[in-house]
Amino acid sequence: MKHLVVLWKTSNLTDINELVFPYIYNSKIKKWWDEVEVIIWGDSQRAIYENVVVQNNIKKMMEAGVMFHACKKCAEDLCLIDFLESQNIDVQYTGVLLTERLQSDAKVITF
Repeated sequence: MKHLVVLWKTSNLTDINELVFPYIYNSKIKKWWDEVEVIIWGDSQRAIYENVVVQNNIKKMMEAGVMFHACKKCAEDLCLIDFLESQNIDVQYTGVLLTERLQSDAKVITF
């Protein structure tokens, strides 16, 4: 099974809309990868909170089968836990999750 993990940390909307989201979405719908998982770190969480287009694109990717996790420590620091959970994003401490993915056969990329 081909498994892609995207560590998303940029809050730059141009990068999000022109690189991050198109690659994630196409990876799933065009079956470039069997599983696509996103770990949301840092200020990218604020980009979700502040931008309804970003929120809607995440919903579209979730409907296509992309899994989203948000770093709980980042969400705590940014006071965004409740918001992220309301978006159906899994909020957890992601250090162990990322380490497990790095130690597995999954491919991990960072944006």
